[in-house]
Amino acid sequence: MSNGRNYRGIADELLNFASDLWAKYLKYYRRNRIRGIGTVGLALCITVSLIATFKYSPINYFEVIASWFKSDEVYVSDGDMVSSEEPKSGFNIKVKFTYGTVCSEPSTAKKLQNTVTKGQVFEVLDTSGNFYKIEYLKNCFGWIDKYYVEKEAAAEPQVIDPHNPEELTGSTAASLKKICMDYSAMGVGVAVIKDGKVAYTYSYGYANKAKKKKINSDTKFRPASLSKIISTISTMTLVDAGKLDLDRDIAEYFGFKVRNPYFPQSEITARQLLNHTSSLDDEYIIYTGSNEGTRLKNLLVDIKSYKNQKPGEEFCYSNSGFGVLGSLDEIITNMSYIYFTDSVLFDRLNIDAAFGGQSLKDKDNVAECYKVDKIARSRAQLVKDRQIKAPGDTYILAQGSLIISPKDYAKLITIFINDGMYGNIRVLSEDAVKEVEKEYLSNEKFKFCLGWKKTPNYVNGHNLYYHGGNAYGVYASACYDEGQKSGVVVMTSGAIGYVDDNNFFEVCQKITQKCYAELIDK
Repeated sequence: MSNGRNYRGIADELLNFASDLWAKYLKYYRRNRIRGIGTVGLALCITVSLIATFKYSPINYFEVIASWFKSDEVYVSDGDMVSSEEPKSGFNIKVKFTYGTVCSEPSTAKKLQNTVTKGQVFEVLDTSGNFYKIEYLKNCFGWIDKYYVEKEAAAEPQVIDPHNPEELTGSTAASLKKICMDYSAMGVGVAVIKDGKVAYTYSYGYANKAKKKKINSDTKFRPASLSKIISTISTMTLVDAGKLDLDRDIAEYFGFKVRNPYFPQSEITARQLLNHTSSLDDEYIIYTGSNEGTRLKNLLVDIKSYKNQKPGEEFCYSNSGFGVLGSLDEIITNMSYIYFTDSVLFDRLNIDAAFGGQSLKDKDNVAECYKVDKIARSRAQLVKDRQIKAPGDTYILAQGSLIISPKDYAKLITIFINDGMYGNIRVLSEDAVKEVEKEYLSNEKFKFCLGWKKTPNYVNGHNLYYHGGNAYGVYASACYDEGQKSGVVVMTSGAIGYVDDNNFFEVCQKITQKCYAELIDK
């Protein structure tokens, strides 16, 4: 309260001072009316002149004034003097993503002109803010965001894959086989993380029963909602790059209003999309919208796309939320979600995985999806090329369309275990990993993070980050223990889908528990 009285006292003193000054001016004006009029006129002329000078002069006086407070030179450690400003032109850049985008003007809001591919080298003709001007075709000039390129001299080193797993045999393999048979699994792939590296793999059953094609350690599965964890990693690379603010209204990125009509004053943020508190309905956008080919903009203003719950306050699992997250990533990067994830993860780390069939290198070694013993989703359907839509309209990939092997998925999980590193390559900052693992909401069974749920109930003695997935008859799970630097990934091509009281898929949980008991905790 004393601070409030002090502020009021200061305000009173300022008012009294202003009142006295005005009284003195009026007294002076009455005695010297001509001088008073002249003083006011001079002050107005000076004010108008200054405004006109700053507004219409070709010189940017604000930059001039700002430059008075900047040093023109900086010093490197050996004492040599170097310029503090990047040269405007005359140096080379190299495209670092599968598809970079070139715009007509130095702004991502301007019309897209063309795309350039990973590895292309261009000479910079000019710079403007966060953009480089290049000649992308003969006599065709455009601007590319610095996010898409790197200075040629600063190219990233070749990735050193730290993982060298061995295929399990012997008693542990026999124990896992019995579990697979107990749940009538068509095919199963397992990867075990120990000491921060993928140490073991296990393969069982068929990728295609009719052709007697067996599962092996490189067989890819469609692990459904396990896709969301890879989408989380991809999105956090944008946070690290300063392209995405987790707590900014997503409407500011999309360029149109995004509000739950039940709570029109509440913003929806990327953080809420990642931790399933966005209030987006789990059915309408993904299933109705995609089947009818509706544009996302039209879906996000439809009350049927929302639940009657305030954004940010309640966990409610949402496939639609992650679908929208993928569209948000597209808007920010001006790239297809398929090519974006290729660029920041799969191509970069030499992993053969994809959110679209056109990006897979080996399309043959992909497991069919079985419901009991009938194919519910064929390999041909899984690996077919996806339609590339305009950035921002692909809202049915990020939530569940990943195709990957358990071994490669486990490699990506070690990014969290190893503080953002994949071998010698930094994928996420340590701060980004901490942000993902932060606990936002909880109930009696789980603590909810970004993408992950945390639970002590999946494997006794371990408080694990966990996620499950199921679609077209297949079941999958992934988990890791940050402190122990361990984890297990399980993917099936079909099995009996019994669940326990925590909604864990029993076949995946029992395989995980057996791996911890015989390979990790032993």
